[in-house]
Amino acid sequence: MRPYRFLFTLLIAGAGLGTAANAQDYVGAGMSLNVFFSPSGQPFRAAPGQPYPVMAWFAQADTDKDGKISHDEFVNDATTFFNKLDTNHDGYINSPENSAYENDVAPEITRIDPRIKQPKNYVAQADDSGENSDPTAGRYQKQIVGASQYGMIDEPQPIRAADSNLDFRVRTDEWLNATNQRFSILDSNQDGFITPEELLKTPAQFASEAPAPGGKKGKGDKKKRFMGN
Repeated sequence: MRPYRFLFTLLIAGAGLGTAANAQDYVGAGMSLNVFFSPSGQPFRAAPGQPYPVMAWFAQADTDKDGKISHDEFVNDATTFFNKLDTNHDGYINSPENSAYENDVAPEITRIDPRIKQPKNYVAQADDSGENSDPTAGRYQKQIVGASQYGMIDEPQPIRAADSNLDFRVRTDEWLNATNQRFSILDSNQDGFITPEELLKTPAQFASEAPAPGGKKGKGDKKKRFMGN
């Protein structure tokens, strides 16, 4: 069981808020793998051929520039993004504000990039009685979708994932609880800091670094995969 199972990941159509480029630029440019979503769901984008933008988020969160992200820095970074999304400043990210996130901030989460390798799904075989042993009849298939394509944690919709009481709005205390859980996931050695060595490669990053058909893998391709499989 994943350690963040308590987070309800609800994927709904729509996505949206840009940092390195605005949503219109992205939509006009087409699909890009050079996109990173922070643990809070903030998108970072870089031009093709530029370094993968995970370190742009790291530099933003590491406010004292000591080369690591403390718990306080992580929380401050998440809180800053929450406040940007809470446009009426009432202490909630409500449904219209979430829709603005999906439609104006992070449009990438509405698409499934065919270049991202999907996990294998095995079809259950009939048992001796001739009955299919899969009680779901194959209705539930694991896929990497939404923000999970560009993030280190498998959360297709990071805003909805923090809505622990499922009332379609996210309170500040719910956001803090989700932020604490996310920090615990990424602080793999539990020393109270997230270092560059602890950053997990995202599915988009793996896809962007994959060799062309018939090519050879480069060194360093074995870095840990994101928290989803």
